[in-house]
Parts: sequence; C-alpha cells; structure tokens
Amino acid sequence: MKTKQIWSFIVIVLLISLVLAIFIHFNTLITVLGIGRSTTETIPRVLTVGSTLTEILVSSVVAFFTFMINYYIIRPFDSSIQLNAKRIAIAILITIIAVTVLSDSFFAVKHLINHQPVFKKFNIIYTFRDLFTGIIVISGMSFIKAVYDKQSVKIENEILQNEILLGQYESLKNQISPHFMFNSLTALRELIDQNAADAKLYVSHLSLVLRYTLSSIESKSKCLYEELEVAESYMHLVKIRFGSSINVETNVDYTYKNHRLPPLAIQTLLENAIKHNEISKKNPFTIRIETGNDQVLSITNPIREKVTKEFSSGLGLSNLSKQYHYLGGKEITISNNNNEFRVDLPLLKPSFDEGLNS
Repeated sequence: MKTKQIWSFIVIVLLISLVLAIFIHFNTLITVLGIGRSTTETIPRVLTVGSTLTEILVSSVVAFFTFMINYYIIRPFDSSIQLNAKRIAIAILITIIAVTVLSDSFFAVKHLINHQPVFKKFNIIYTFRDLFTGIIVISGMSFIKAVYDKQSVKIENEILQNEILLGQYESLKNQISPHFMFNSLTALRELIDQNAADAKLYVSHLSLVLRYTLSSIESKSKCLYEELEVAESYMHLVKIRFGSSINVETNVDYTYKNHRLPPLAIQTLLENAIKHNEISKKNPFTIRIETGNDQVLSITNPIREKVTKEFSSGLGLSNLSKQYHYLGGKEITISNNNNEFRVDLPLLKPSFDEGLNS
C-alpha cells in the first residue's frame, strides 16, 4: 500500500475514533459544560472538564488501536483478500477482546493517575460502551473494504478495457499499415491486369476485413459465424500472397454459430501463425480451426520457425487472454506439443452477451 494511502487511512481512522469517543461521552460532556442536566445524583463521581476530555481521549485511542488491529485482519486495501464469514468472525472476536482489554487497561491507568476508585456498578455501562465501539470499528472497516474493493474492480475493468482497445488498435494498425496496404494494392493491381472478376472479389474481401476491424473497436464480443466470415476474407487476401502454400481447414459445429468470443480473436491467431512460421511451396502450411464437444474453438498450426525471426511485441495472445478475463473470467489455453502450436478459445453462450450489455 502506498505511503499516501496509509496516511489517508490513518487520518480517516483518527477522525472516526474522535467522533466515536465524543459520541460515547456526549452526555457527560454536555453536563460538565453546563449545557445538560447534571446527573451527579446517579453518578457518584466528580465531573470536570479535564477528566471528561481525558475519557474522550482514552476512548478515541482505544478505538484507533482497534481500527489498526482490524486493519491486519480485514485487510481493507487488499482486493485479493475476501471478506468471508470466517474472517468476519475472527475480526469480531479479536475486536471484542481488544476493545475490552485496551479500554480496561487505559481507564485503569487513568483512575490510578487521578486516584479515583473504580465503581463496579458501572461495569455494565462499560460493557455496552465496549460493544458499541467494537460494532462501529467492524462496520467501519467493512465499509472501507467494500468501497475499496468496488473501486479496485472498477479500475481493473478500466485497465482491461484499455488493454482490449489497445489490442484491437494493434490489429487495426496491422491491417492499415503502409506495408499491408502496399501489398494489398500491389496484389489488386496485378489482379486487375489478370482478371477483373478476381479483382472485384479481392476488393470485397479487403473491404469486409477493414470494415469489420473498425467496427470491432466498439464491440465487446462477436458471434462465431461473424469471426469465421471475416477470417475467411482475411485468408483470401493472404492466399493472394502465398497461393497454395497456405491452407485453412475448418471443421466447426455450427450449433455454436451464435456463441460469443472477443472481436478479431480468430484473425489474431491466424496473423500470429503466419507471422512466426516459414511458409513455402515445398512445405505447405495448414492451419486448423475446429470445435470439440467441450464448447471450445481450437486453432492449431505446425511449428516451423523462420530462420530470420520477426519482431514480436507479444501483445496478441496477451491481450486476447485479458479480453477473456474481462468478459467473464474465462481462460484461453495455449499448448505446444508434438511440434504443434494450439490455442483453445472458450465459446461463450449467446445469453452471455445480453448480461454483458445489461
């Protein structure tokens, strides 16, 4: 926890402790100040401003120390610690013991210093005072933790959302980068000279890929059939470059067609496979896209590392993993077995999107 946060917590706790102490001794305070009716008939002790302020000080110190003890139990600024029944029970037990021991100890010292006897008839009042202090401390710490946890979740979601947008921006940048556009326009020019019909088809696929990428920035999830459609268009563009050297085998159960996954998830994995592997006519490269019975979409490709490796920021898979975490705590599975690279993407149920946007 940052130093600034520590001091802010201490200041807040000090103020709460002082207000709590004033509230506990409010009746006595207004009596010694001559504001309220004197209760000396029922309280056989001499009331003075000094003794009253001392009692307020002692009560505030007791409350403050109890807050600090609970800090190490409840851990209000640690969002990884859950406030479950066991932790609350421990906090209540230790709070009752701490308040009782501290209160009795401080007031005993105060009575000894002032040479005042301790009246046993007021023990019940002290007990209620201690219980009230404990209730306020536990409630205060629980409230602080609830507020902090809520803020932490909000901040974490904002960070994840920014990272998702960054990932989508990277995909967009890859699509409209000068290198990509140059290759696309070069291929288009050659197709125009060779076959006007193929050129028109190429423009249609290029338009779909760019339009889908732009629209995905505003989307949290997409249907599987949409992802497969844009992946097919993307691979059409890639095939103009690699020809028959690259192939995609799709074996998808279309009962999953309306299931959801992050935008550009499939295209990201296709880009990743093409970027990091050697593709040639001598060794055709095949990427498999398939679904199993476990509501998972798998993208698999052989590992054929390039002699000259391209720079990789590692953002693609990292952002994809964070997107799933943001969408619902799902995890992607990455494996590297038998010279194959495989990524399993959980398919989210169609009803998931309704809850996401509610």
